[in-house]
Amino acid sequence: MPKNETKTGNVTRLSELRARRRGKRIRNGILVVVAAVFLMLYAMGAFGKSMAMLGDVLESARISFQPGAGFPARTGVSDLIQVESLAGGFVELGKKEAVVFSSAGNQLRTLTHTYARPAITAGNTRFAFYSRSGYELKVESRSRTLYEHTYQQPIFFAEMSKGGSLAVVTGSSRYLAELIVYDIAFEEVYRWYPTEQEGMPTRIAFSVDGKRLAVSSLRSEEGSLSSQIHLLDLRKDEVQQTIQLDGSSVMQLHWLDTRKLLIVCDNKAVVYDMNTAEQVAVYSYQGKQLTSASVSGRNLALLLGADLEKMPAQLVILDAGMQIKAEQTIPSPSYGVVCTRSGAYVLRSRSVAAYDLQGVWQWEMELESQPLAVLDTQKLLVFESGQVQQLEENKEKDSFIG
Repeated sequence: MPKNETKTGNVTRLSELRARRRGKRIRNGILVVVAAVFLMLYAMGAFGKSMAMLGDVLESARISFQPGAGFPARTGVSDLIQVESLAGGFVELGKKEAVVFSSAGNQLRTLTHTYARPAITAGNTRFAFYSRSGYELKVESRSRTLYEHTYQQPIFFAEMSKGGSLAVVTGSSRYLAELIVYDIAFEEVYRWYPTEQEGMPTRIAFSVDGKRLAVSSLRSEEGSLSSQIHLLDLRKDEVQQTIQLDGSSVMQLHWLDTRKLLIVCDNKAVVYDMNTAEQVAVYSYQGKQLTSASVSGRNLALLLGADLEKMPAQLVILDAGMQIKAEQTIPSPSYGVVCTRSGAYVLRSRSVAAYDLQGVWQWEMELESQPLAVLDTQKLLVFESGQVQQLEENKEKDSFIG
């Protein structure tokens, strides 16, 4: 073998050896940094949160690499109770099971249950699964059970933030109820004991930053029920603000930004500045019945005055100042409305009608059966008994119905 070829081979092998050693040093350096970060987080008391977040990230990465079958898809849930968005996919709850699907249309999990009154609440990559008036609550990811807890008192309801924090309202042996807040690692960070004066909690909304809670409650006063909104700060012990809503029942709560809270009631929609407890905007239904309400961003879509047998409904789209952006008469029967950032979708007997945010009819998708829900996730999905498909314009079949 020629000398120059031998020298070249030796140089090549030497370069490879040096590269391997350099790569090993880099990997060891990374491991040292990661270990140091974990030790620092542990010392700061944030290790559990960081590991929970890391688990969510790794799970998302694994799911994203799985090829998907897409939609339509069979879910097997014929008796839909609830459906919630879950990291671009969804979790669908039925009377006997809950199924989890990815955004690519893959069925990731099936959870069977025997709950009498099952309920779920979702927050980005995870959801809480429990039975109203039951004692057991589970926090589930898209691949496994993260936490389980059995309470001494019955669970009334629960609400999860987008960041994964969880508020649970239970009965109490000494107080009217107990509200417990857990962080993403299911560590208790806050507890509130409402009195009879403060009323029984009925709904909860986490603020945008997850540090405050708006809690609606009902209390009995001189033989009648009245609604209140309480502002709780997870960094402080006392109630920060209380708003009295005489003559109204609270249906939904939504934070529009860090200060303003939208309260959808049975007779009006109203916006309050929660820093001052001052009303800043209101829209009255003027005696019309509220059939459905949906919020997306800073827009609110209302379906009012629907008589499912005879009279048409009215679609009203409002901005954050409760000013009318659109009003449109909707043919009967109409069962519900879902608002997105680009339009409003009305659920009818065997179709879903699409309107833009100016109330102009766009198209209508015909279905084989009654739509049970429309979900605005990475794709716009419509649920029927036992199946789900993408909601979109069918240009070949479209005709003006609305």
